[in-house]
Amino acid sequence: MNSQGGILLSVLLAIFLFSFLLMNMVTSYHQTVDLASRTEQLYQAKIAKELFLAEYPQLTSKKGTWGFNKGEITYQNEQDRVKITVKIKKKTYHFYEKNSTSNSSD
Repeated sequence: MNSQGGILLSVLLAIFLFSFLLMNMVTSYHQTVDLASRTEQLYQAKIAKELFLAEYPQLTSKKGTWGFNKGEITYQNEQDRVKITVKIKKKTYHFYEKNSTSNSSD
């Protein structure tokens, strides 16, 4: 019997499996890096929001912009709540907080 070409199929299969595993590993790495980056930006936005809310009672205007080292906060006073928009790099986060400076007689 002549068994020419039998090794070619085995080599092609090995190359395919190696390529598939490498592609999955690279995809997983990119997804992990992206998730870590988005999570870090979300927590930076939440921290910036909390720092803004600490300064908010001293602000006199109903809307405006408040800058910080990682981005910018835009706020707007709406009836009984404050709309806070945090921009960090290319992402924008929206938060709504109950207005604690209202003069209600509860």
